[in-house]
Amino acid sequence: MPLDIPPAKAGVVATRPTATAEPEVLLITSRKHPHSWIFPVGTVEPGENLERAAARECAEESGYTVEVGRLLATLRLAGEAGGAAQPFFFFAASVAGECTTYETDRQRCWVGLSQLVEAVAEVFSPVARAAVEHWTSDRPSVARTP
Repeated sequence: MPLDIPPAKAGVVATRPTATAEPEVLLITSRKHPHSWIFPVGTVEPGENLERAAARECAEESGYTVEVGRLLATLRLAGEAGGAAQPFFFFAASVAGECTTYETDRQRCWVGLSQLVEAVAEVFSPVARAAVEHWTSDRPSVARTP
């Protein structure tokens, strides 16, 4: 019997500069939990690498194009209906521009880096903590969850 392995998900923690030293981070509303804020993330298409998928998903979901940087965090989240755990890969990114079209059924907001862990949905808090470390530490590491 073949294994039912779910496709990987790729996303970004996208920042933009501010007048202060603290960057702002882009969040969008979740479709599954409309009152929760999440990072732009989606399914990696066949033949697509993780970084390209992360950038594409950000543009589609938020309307912002990004320059994708280093890997920030990996997560394995339980699949739907008890299915196999799904791998998620999140990359640091900088906003490069704005698209003319995007999925307007989602709200988007910018939060200061110091408010990020509290603002994002709890399931993505390890990613938020890795992002804070990345932008505030001299020696950032990649956060991994089992």
